[in-house]
Amino acid sequence: MLGNSFVAGRMTVAAANQDWLPSILRVVGHIGPVSTVQETPETGQNLPMTDGEDEDSIQVQKRHSDFESDAPINAIIFSTVLSALYILLGNFRALLTFNGLGEYPFLLLTVVGAVVLRRREPELERPYQPLIVIPIIFSLVASFVVVRGAAFAPAQAAILTGLWGLGLVYYAVRTRYWA
Repeated sequence: MLGNSFVAGRMTVAAANQDWLPSILRVVGHIGPVSTVQETPETGQNLPMTDGEDEDSIQVQKRHSDFESDAPINAIIFSTVLSALYILLGNFRALLTFNGLGEYPFLLLTVVGAVVLRRREPELERPYQPLIVIPIIFSLVASFVVVRGAAFAPAQAAILTGLWGLGLVYYAVRTRYWA
């Protein structure tokens, strides 16, 4: 769970950078919206934005002079608030089940994809290549976790399936009509 708390912020920033989430969640280093002041790397002097710049084009954000951070604070706060709301409105066990059902299918698909890619294109350079039995065992265990979770929590599994379906519809509409 500690790992998820760190990764969730970075994933939220990545999603906001792709315009899937509000732009305030892409800010790193401070709380609040993107600064409208640009800091020059050479002098650290704050310069106002020029007419051709917008908030999305600023690569260097205003930071506190005595403390620099690349932490996705807005995204971490967002994730924390959502988790707290879910715990307050439900229970912690339901949150763990929902998280497991939402996360493990993607972990399973990732590892199965790596096994298939390893079989189809064995000549690809791989910096890390475990014995093939390790991802196969992981896939079996992850499949058990997903099936067991869906069997014991069918309402949450149905909600997640609906959310995935909405996500696919949103993705299809976005790539076809907004591109």
